[in-house]
Amino acid sequence: MNLSEKLKAYLSKNDIEREKIVAPPENLYDTSDHIETLLNAKTVATPFGEHLVVEKNYPLSHIHGSTELRSVLDIPGHLTRIIAKDDAYKDFDFSNALFIDTETTGLAGGTGTLAFLTGIGFFDKNNFKVIQYFIRDYDEEAAALYSLNALLKNFKNIISFNGRCYDVPLLTTRYLLNRMENPLEDILHLDLLLSARRFYRERLESVSLSSLETNLLFIKRRGDIPGWEIPSVYFRFLNDRNPLPLKPIFYHNCMDILSMVAITDKIAKSLDDPINSESCQNQDYYCIGRVFEDMGMIEESIRCYNEAVKVPEIKEKSYLQLSLLYKRLGNWHKAEELWIKMVEENLNTKFALLELAKYYEHKVKDYNKALKAAQRALEIERKKDVFTGYAHKEEIAELKKRIERIELKKEKSKTAIAL
Repeated sequence: MNLSEKLKAYLSKNDIEREKIVAPPENLYDTSDHIETLLNAKTVATPFGEHLVVEKNYPLSHIHGSTELRSVLDIPGHLTRIIAKDDAYKDFDFSNALFIDTETTGLAGGTGTLAFLTGIGFFDKNNFKVIQYFIRDYDEEAAALYSLNALLKNFKNIISFNGRCYDVPLLTTRYLLNRMENPLEDILHLDLLLSARRFYRERLESVSLSSLETNLLFIKRRGDIPGWEIPSVYFRFLNDRNPLPLKPIFYHNCMDILSMVAITDKIAKSLDDPINSESCQNQDYYCIGRVFEDMGMIEESIRCYNEAVKVPEIKEKSYLQLSLLYKRLGNWHKAEELWIKMVEENLNTKFALLELAKYYEHKVKDYNKALKAAQRALEIERKKDVFTGYAHKEEIAELKKRIERIELKKEKSKTAIAL
């Protein structure tokens, strides 16, 4: 054997040795002790078998973002009913509520999707406790559902983020498929996603949990995993039994729960004193004003609209909504002031002119002003027709009819005066 052949044989031998060293032994990770140690978990035995549980305790003084966890316990019922936009929540008790979030095998839902990790957060004496129920394989699902049921029975309320459309229907399906009692049937459910849409849809492009963390809590997570990656990580664990990639999922789930607590507090503070709250900004005034109006809180609504008209992005719709509120209240003088401002500032001018025409015709009986407003509205509609090339025949015909009626009333009033 020459030198070249000896060198090749030597290198090949070393490659084989390196492969022996680098390649892990088969089923290296397939031990419950290793999983428990890495995840700081314990095995729980139930009549349906075993599953893993991870528990974390946070003192009530723990601050997530800028929110102290205990502050949620001070949210009064009259604010909770506004958060939910439902009078049924006026007695909602956060000390008897569970914050719930699931991590699943798919984001679309359906009977083929299961929650392999269900996180629960609740106030327990001097702590906020987070319990995470984890299944190492499909055959542990019934055991985890059993333990979750035992906990849920002790609480009257739940809080979620998009739980109405996802978490709760998913868990309900899993209880049904496992022929088990469903503890979620008669529980009062506060879904924070619905609230976030009402209060922040004008200011924020997205009201996802991550967006709210950034814009309300000013939190940037470290060591997190994107939600869309979570199912694939779990499926990989089922194949290789390596629990290490699961750690970011447990972190992600726990942070979701803590953020729900903090977001609840931020929303409550915005509603308690919108004008002076750091959580309420710019476009939020319009959104909160709308909710206040819907809840019959008229004075609070007007205060919010008066702040909202100062914000360029929502100035037009705020003027419109506030003027219609004054109209509904019969405060015609205030409504007229707003419609005149809208015309002066070219904000939904046609709408404002039409409202002025109606007001002058029917309430004030000033047919000269009514005619002038209606004629200006007709001019706008005709210009729009020419500019867009779209025939606004019905709108133009309606305005002409209004003008004719006002002119007729004007002539009749002249005749009456002359007589």
